[in-house]
Amino acid sequence: MKIHIRFVLSLILVGYVISIPLSVHAADHRNLEENHPTRIEDAYPIAYRSFEFQTRGGYERNGEFGKDIGLAELELKWGLLKNAHVVLGLPLQFGNEVEPDQNGDVVLEGLYNFNVETQFLPAMTLKTEFSLPGGSDSNGMGFELMGIATKGWGNNRFHLNAGYHRNSGAEQGERTHLYRLGVAFDRPINLDHLFVSDFFIDQSALKGDDPIYSFLVGVRKQINPWSVLNLGVGHGFGSREAPDLILSLGFQLNF
Repeated sequence: MKIHIRFVLSLILVGYVISIPLSVHAADHRNLEENHPTRIEDAYPIAYRSFEFQTRGGYERNGEFGKDIGLAELELKWGLLKNAHVVLGLPLQFGNEVEPDQNGDVVLEGLYNFNVETQFLPAMTLKTEFSLPGGSDSNGMGFELMGIATKGWGNNRFHLNAGYHRNSGAEQGERTHLYRLGVAFDRPINLDHLFVSDFFIDQSALKGDDPIYSFLVGVRKQINPWSVLNLGVGHGFGSREAPDLILSLGFQLNF
């Protein structure tokens, strides 16, 4: 498992080293992205015509099943419209319960903001995601739809994520249709640091199992005008599938 963790951290380091500051678009450490560092996502796309490269390494431990899973993810975003962006992603998993042939899927995502925040209404966004099978042992095409809302109150912001996921690789005893709900809060610590915390309820893929509850906290640091570093830690409970330890380290670059 040490090798897998080193590999994940190496991906993050490489992403940082090759990031030459040619950017004309500033990064925003308040622009929350899923898994950077918590699971919540805010209702705002990246800047129009800008690009964003982000990489993440993570670790999840499930003591009940004896699973240790290393996570790595590479993503490239493009501000296609003034109120929308598209994403190309490559998620990877490593661990004692992960077969190499399960990796290789490609993720295509679109996020569209259809309502800006007003005095009484939050900013609202729809996000769609398709997972295209790439590995020989892939679970087939996946689909996810999520509604996102963000509302500011002074220096604080509050977020709501409500999503649906089609489990195309469902086996006997597993659900095909899965739902999740998440709420979050973020607040600046100072000019360069942002604190964020979220709580999610996910429907377990196992029929008859309890929901998966997870609580994460994290910090996002603005390194310079074009890049952000983030670190998160969390804990899951409820379902037998819930990880009892969640760690995440990510890096984002705008250009």
